[in-house]
Amino acid sequence: MSVLKETLPFRTIDNRRAAGELALTLCAYATALLLALFWRGPGWMVGLPAACAGIAAVRLYMLQHDCMHRSFCQPRWLNDVIGVALSPLTLTPFYAGRYNHGQHHSHVGDLDQRDTFEINVLTVAEYRARGPWARLAYRLYRSPVVLVAIGPILVFGLINRCPRNTFKAGLWRDVLLHNALLGGYLAAIYLLAGSAGLWTLLLANYIGVSLGAVIPYVEHNFETVEWGRKPELSFEDAALKGSAVLDFGALFHFVTANIGYHDLHHLNPQVPSYHLKACHEALEARGHLNSRKVGWRAALQSFRWKLWDEEAQRMVTFAAAHPRMSWPQAELGFAQENYLAQLGSHRKGQNN
Repeated sequence: MSVLKETLPFRTIDNRRAAGELALTLCAYATALLLALFWRGPGWMVGLPAACAGIAAVRLYMLQHDCMHRSFCQPRWLNDVIGVALSPLTLTPFYAGRYNHGQHHSHVGDLDQRDTFEINVLTVAEYRARGPWARLAYRLYRSPVVLVAIGPILVFGLINRCPRNTFKAGLWRDVLLHNALLGGYLAAIYLLAGSAGLWTLLLANYIGVSLGAVIPYVEHNFETVEWGRKPELSFEDAALKGSAVLDFGALFHFVTANIGYHDLHHLNPQVPSYHLKACHEALEARGHLNSRKVGWRAALQSFRWKLWDEEAQRMVTFAAAHPRMSWPQAELGFAQENYLAQLGSHRKGQNN
């Protein structure tokens, strides 16, 4: 029996459980945000309740993510209603988010469909073929500063106001409605707590989106992750070998609604988040899963892995793209390679 078939009993939707998860997370978010908005202690300590609000917003996003798969509750249309209602809190238009996330699931691990991933990855050969400025741009793009500190707030704060595939998902019913709801939410915060309240909300959102961006990055960016090309790349291999389990402990799994069991989620996204842990433990106990588990140390090391080496079949560092050379020397070597290749093409054209 395939691993996928083993997950089928865990697809059962529990509306009572879903309602409890949603109510608990909304209460945690509202409580933390109100504490931050009306904080009366030392100013520098407002970051604590703001961080709690940001973390609760990440959990709300994970529940919205369940709604995108229509695996959170029944009937199916109720998933859409909840997903749209949560969108101003998660800064994610629901229908565009669902369309783009569906593309991600359809093409996970596929080198020919990397544009469906949130974070771009180049192969070693592609990196070597680029010019010095393009390689520098990619280095900056893949730096932790951009991936954690700058990129997430740009994506959720600006790009998500009109995200990729907006017109396919529905401009009026989704993006414009989402932006109107977000505008109303910001107006309510301003009326409640003034401009200081908006800055506090920005802090909470900044913490939330940064954490929310790190999670999928680590889940898909470990050394032994599998990339390939179809038809050789099977669906099951792409799901189970192209994703990892974040082994950060029970509290992390609870706070993030079990999204850390990511290989299993990619295998069967119809398993609700509130059943993922039980499903994973059951399949692991029966010997059906051999997950790549990433702990805190490996998660920090994941920022070293920058390029996919098609020959070694693993992620490698920039240094591995041109071994035994410092970065300036490597750039010099790449430039020389590109020049010789262009010179050879020019001479070949003359001979013809």
